[in-house]
Amino acid sequence: MPECKRSLKSAVTLCSLAVLTHFGIASCYAVNFTYKNGPRIKSDDGSFEIGLNGRGHFDVHALYPDQASPDYPAFGSQLLSGDSTNFNWRRTYASITGKIYGVNFKFENDFAVNETTPFPHSLREAWVAAPLGPGQLTIGQFKPYRGLEEITSSNEITMMERPSTSSTGIYSGRQFLTGIGYRGMVRGNLGFGIHIMSLAHFGLPLEGITYGGRVVWLPVDKPGHILHLGLSASRDTANKDSLAARAVDVYGGRLGISQSLGVAGASPGSPNHNSQSTFAAEAAYAIGPLTLQGEYAIAGLDNTHQVNGRSRNSTIQAFYAQASWFLTGETAVYKKDRGAFGKPQPLSKWGALELTGRYDVAENLNQSAGANPCRTGASKCQVQVITLGVNWYLNPNMRLMLNYYLTEAQHGNTGPGAPHRTDQFSALSFRTQINF
Repeated sequence: MPECKRSLKSAVTLCSLAVLTHFGIASCYAVNFTYKNGPRIKSDDGSFEIGLNGRGHFDVHALYPDQASPDYPAFGSQLLSGDSTNFNWRRTYASITGKIYGVNFKFENDFAVNETTPFPHSLREAWVAAPLGPGQLTIGQFKPYRGLEEITSSNEITMMERPSTSSTGIYSGRQFLTGIGYRGMVRGNLGFGIHIMSLAHFGLPLEGITYGGRVVWLPVDKPGHILHLGLSASRDTANKDSLAARAVDVYGGRLGISQSLGVAGASPGSPNHNSQSTFAAEAAYAIGPLTLQGEYAIAGLDNTHQVNGRSRNSTIQAFYAQASWFLTGETAVYKKDRGAFGKPQPLSKWGALELTGRYDVAENLNQSAGANPCRTGASKCQVQVITLGVNWYLNPNMRLMLNYYLTEAQHGNTGPGAPHRTDQFSALSFRTQINF
């Protein structure tokens, strides 16, 4: 077998044996090795490419529970035992991405969850994709196309946790699902995505189906000046053996309190198939160092509770308003391939400094003293969260994040003259983020 000559500069030569159907042919390929956001090997003719990426998010949390009230039984953070500090690996991803003759692929595993959810359930993304018409057809496990903050990478979200309009809230637990999707751009400023997927992760014998889509429009599309508008809709239909269609809000950060907003099919005597239908609108405006964004979602859950012996449905509303300002002058990057924002390269050797703030609300509009889809036994089911944050991008591969949460869960009262039940919980979280 002949040896391949070393090519100039960064080109390295590899000899490989390509076994073809019915033929054995020894072939020699010149490839380039680069390191840009992770090591990558690419053949000179562009037909083969493979790269390795990873991320580690290490979090520290200080929790400050509310004091129990003598007027009603303790709930939420009032059940926690005093101030506490917690450490956890939020994410430890290893990703392999690449392309073989025009077919893209990605394989990503989260080793931080292996202890409780072993492989293959620890897989996050595992798919193959190929260009088709104006877009890309994807088959495997990936995120359904819904929501601006939901579709944003965890390396690039503005806060440490996503808002209630995401899988942290109204799409509870349904972040990476298996199925087929098609996504693309039209005329450079109109994006779309449609999907049909199982309500399941790899490794879980679950059933159910979700389908929906998202469309985004950029009325203003200039360097450093973006106006983004979007709509999404989805319908998740679960059966007794599938991942439940439900809405949850976690307040006080990752280790905060989980408040159920309703579960489709939780009403006694419900049919085997129960659905969640969700419609959402999104808007964002970025100019220079300032970025403003918000989303509003309304979700209908089937058969969440009973009133007078009859099953009833629930309506959940969730919305947030968010702002960020780069004190060091950077501008947020818009990624058209996914219709979401990313983070810029620091302009200074000292890095980039970003101030952030968000107001977030989620509520079951059908909760009352006579209807109890949230299982609070009271007249209200609402969570409000104010998050204040600072992000320091030391370099393109490292970010420090500090978030302070001011939260309030409202359960209303149990009847006329009864005290109003609230849980006021605060938390301080810090993250060290490394990615390549």
